Amino acid sequence: MTPLTLTKTTDPQGRPVLKVAGEIDLSNTDAFEKALADTKGALVVDLSEVHYIDSAGMSVLFTHAERVEVIATSLLTPLLEMSGLSSMTTVRGVGD
Repeated sequence: MTPLTLTKTTDPQGRPVLKVAGEIDLSNTDAFEKALADTKGALVVDLSEVHYIDSAGMSVLFTHAERVEVIATSLLTPLLEMSGLSSMTTVRGVGD
């Protein structure tokens, strides 16, 4: 298991970014939820260094779908599309 790391930064446009690394699962979704909830308004969630996300982690993303934009790897993008998250928010690939 890869530990979860959550880092808050801003992108070149000044938008808040939550950079997530490691694995998101039931054991750490409370920290993931808190990091999302602590940032008010629009937020970019960068999952480019996430290797695994389970249904509990996906549930957190769904809760905040109306205000987040997600950056995902080619490994995670199909999961985000199949789950329906990409129809609720913007999901873009790394480097897009």
